[in-house]
Amino acid sequence: MFFAIKWHYERGRKDKQKQSAVLRAGGKLAAIFVLSLLGLSLLTFGLSKMLGLDLAFS
Repeated sequence: MFFAIKWHYERGRKDKQKQSAVLRAGGKLAAIFVLSLLGLSLLTFGLSKMLGLDLAFS
């Protein structure tokens, strides 16, 4: 009975480690996506300004 309890306890700890690893990887992926989106928008507005296009919101 001791080993059954120990097995379940260790399995629960292992699942928590997997969950935190998945959350960490998802956070990194989201950060990369936001930074690339920001870079692409800055590049787009810079290129349009260099070409003389008017992108005013009004």
